[in-house]
Amino acid sequence: MDPIEKLERKREAQRRLRAQRQRAGLLRGRVVAISLIAFVLLWGIVFAQMATGNDPVLGASTPTTRSGSAVAKEAIETTVPKELEPEANELEPIEEEPVEVEPEFEAEAEPEIEFEEPEPAPVTTSQS
Repeated sequence: MDPIEKLERKREAQRRLRAQRQRAGLLRGRVVAISLIAFVLLWGIVFAQMATGNDPVLGASTPTTRSGSAVAKEAIETTVPKELEPEANELEPIEEEPVEVEPEFEAEAEPEIEFEEPEPAPVTTSQS
């Protein structure tokens, strides 16, 4: 292989490497741009929902008046309708059963063994 052919192959390899780096740079730029656009778009949707009072985390919101009290959409009954109330004659009294008290369990006490740590020997150093 002569020097001219060697130089041509080297230039061709450099050109290919430069083209590969350029393609990789373009691909990275596109991925970053798409990621940023998606991030901004999703946060914009969340912000718009919260700004309009449609926060999905809080569930169904009730409109409020200027004084700040919630406006009831429907009157909710808190009492049981008379048709569903049981009559006093139908109820049977519940008898309380006596509770048996279990005797306390007394285990044989094992003698406690006291553990005495031996005192460590005094440490002497060259500085003391």
